[in-house]
Amino acid sequence: MTEFPHKEPRTEVFASSHTGEQLEQLSGIVGKQPYVSNGPWISATGLELLQTAAEAGKLGRFGIAGKSAELAPLVDAGLLTSKGALTGQGRLVTSPWKDSLAALRISAQFRGHAAAFQAWLAPEGCLVLAGPSYNQFLAGTPRTGFHQLDFLALDHLYPAIAAWTGIAPAWSLAAEPLAVDPQVLQARFTSEAVPVPAGADAPLANMWRQPWFIWQLVLEPSSGPPLTYVNAGEAGHYHLGRDDAGAHLNVRPSSMLYRDIATAIDRAVHR
Repeated sequence: MTEFPHKEPRTEVFASSHTGEQLEQLSGIVGKQPYVSNGPWISATGLELLQTAAEAGKLGRFGIAGKSAELAPLVDAGLLTSKGALTGQGRLVTSPWKDSLAALRISAQFRGHAAAFQAWLAPEGCLVLAGPSYNQFLAGTPRTGFHQLDFLALDHLYPAIAAWTGIAPAWSLAAEPLAVDPQVLQARFTSEAVPVPAGADAPLANMWRQPWFIWQLVLEPSSGPPLTYVNAGEAGHYHLGRDDAGAHLNVRPSSMLYRDIATAIDRAVHR
C-alpha cells in the first residue's frame, strides 16, 4: 500500500495569527461553489418581451418586429415560439408573476457597481432573475445589463441565494463593538481606500480591508425590516445595523446567516 507524505493544510493567515491557533484556510471554498444556472441571459428588452407575452399569451407580429436578437434567447430556452407565442414551458416558468405567494429582491453592490437577484415564489416553483453574482464580480467577469432567468423549487432557492451572495464557511471573528459614522461607511461601500475607523480592533480592521460585496434583502409581503449584510471575503459576513450612535458591523456566522434568509422567506410565504 502506497504511503502518502503527511501534508499540513494551508492556514488562514489572519485568523491563525489573531487566535494563536493553526486554523485551516477556508477562504478558497467560496470560489468552488459559485452561483450556477443553465438559464438564458436576457436583456432588459428581452425581459419586457417575456413579461408582455406572459400577460397576453403572445407578442404578435408587430411585437417582435426588429427584436430578433432579444427574442432568440427566449426561443432557444423554449419559453417562446419564433412567432412570439408563449409555450407550455413558458407558461409554467412565468406563472409566479401572476400567482406569487411572495417576492424578494436582493440589491447588491461591489466597488460601486450594482447587481440584483429577484425571485417570485409560487406553489409551482420560483421564477428567478439573477444579475452578476459575488464570484463573477470577484473574478472581474460580471455580465452587466443582463439577467439570467431560472425556475427553481423553493428548496433550491436558499442555496441559490447563498451561492449568489457568496455565503460560505469562514472564520467569523467577533469584533469589539464600534459605532461607525454612516457617511464613512457609505464612502467605504464604493472605495477600498477609505481608512480603517479609529478605535477599530484587529478583526474589524481586517474585514475593513477586504473586498466588500454589500447586499440587502427585501421581501414582499414584508416579514420585517430589510436585512443588510457585508460579504467581507475571508473575514466572512457582517450584519449592518444602525442606531442613534451610528452604524454597526456585527459578525454573522454563515450558518446563522443562512438561517436568517430561510426564516425571513418562510415568514413571507406563509403570511
